[in-house]
Amino acid sequence: MTQKIRVLIVDDFADTRESIAKLLYFEKDIEVVGSAGDGQQSIQMARELRPDVILMDINMPGMDGIAATEAISASVPECEVIMMSVQGEPDYLRRAMLAGAREYLVKPFTGDELAGSIRHVYELAADKRARLAAAIRPAAPASPAETEPTTSGRLISVFGPKGGVGRTTVAVNLAVGLRTLTGKKVALVDGNLTFGDVAVMLNLSTRTTIADLIPSIQSLDRETLDRILVGHSSGIRVLLSPPRPELAELVTAEHLRTLLLHLRAQFDYVVVDTAPSFDDGTLAALDLSERIILLATLEVPSIKNVRMFLEVAEALHYPQEKLALVLNRADSSAGIRPEDVEENIRFKVSASIPSAWQLMTTAVNQGVPVVLSQPDGAVSKALLQLARLVLTEADMDALSSREADGQLEEREAKSGLGLGKLRLPVLTPFASRKGVS
Repeated sequence: MTQKIRVLIVDDFADTRESIAKLLYFEKDIEVVGSAGDGQQSIQMARELRPDVILMDINMPGMDGIAATEAISASVPECEVIMMSVQGEPDYLRRAMLAGAREYLVKPFTGDELAGSIRHVYELAADKRARLAAAIRPAAPASPAETEPTTSGRLISVFGPKGGVGRTTVAVNLAVGLRTLTGKKVALVDGNLTFGDVAVMLNLSTRTTIADLIPSIQSLDRETLDRILVGHSSGIRVLLSPPRPELAELVTAEHLRTLLLHLRAQFDYVVVDTAPSFDDGTLAALDLSERIILLATLEVPSIKNVRMFLEVAEALHYPQEKLALVLNRADSSAGIRPEDVEENIRFKVSASIPSAWQLMTTAVNQGVPVVLSQPDGAVSKALLQLARLVLTEADMDALSSREADGQLEEREAKSGLGLGKLRLPVLTPFASRKGVS
């Protein structure tokens, strides 16, 4: 006989719990093993009953579903949570997924929708259940606070709310530029899990990808992560997206958050190429980022989407200094000037990248970032300027000192007193830019 999927129902209304149980009554492969009326009771029952799936209401008095899900994910990791709510807003969905929920159902839902969601979540967790069953765990699993890596590096997300603005090109060259300017440890993450192009941009084979880390996500360590990261000739390490779109479904927002925290603890800079959407993984990366490079082009649809994103960023309480608006292909004759963009969206442009269609196309087709293939070109200089914009204060000071030494050597060389030091290119630093009040 096939083992039934054991379900715990959590809702502060008894009638709702009863109605959900009735929806599942005739599902032969699903069994309701209990019900709880609040978040605290759900944690206790989860520990006692060890259900496969928990149907959790998000809004409850006392401890709500978000807090209860976080506690259950830490103490009973084999339980999968499906969040339920009458609210369908993206913020509710984001909070639920970041707390550890696998799916989100908007009330009212049909019996077929409910049963299908339970089966889907149960199937996705098959590998995790097998690992947990095989592992010897004499003590309760450590809470995320005990195992979360220490923050040390700087996380930078490159985001464009519209496709075709050059997001991946900028992310790749930004990562290589940071390595070139500082010589420090830089990681590049392809956060566009479904249709990522970082591997193509860097001419890397997809031997190992982010999907290979999911089975060990609960016990992720430095050695495991190092085996999956792919090295590039520039010195950066790359975490590639899954080789097939269907594998992207295995990577949740919480998985991506955990991976980014580990990378930030091991690298000086982590650059994330995000998807051009507000999905959970992208929001997780944006939330963790110290800086967000917001890309736009001089086109009305792009500007419109940037304005919408700025409204979302304000609702999410992102500080203004976290965002840097960058215009790509900014010298194109489209009839729209950078000043027009600033006036329209009431946000200052931090940097501009000129057009170089033929040069960039060649770089993409060859799989060589333009900052390596044409380091003296106008586009490369603009991209290196962008890299300077996200440097830590300490690294900026160190770079300025090296540049000053280089200028001194140049003057000495002209006067016949050169000392033979290595001279780095001198780049003009960005001025501080803030949003228009």
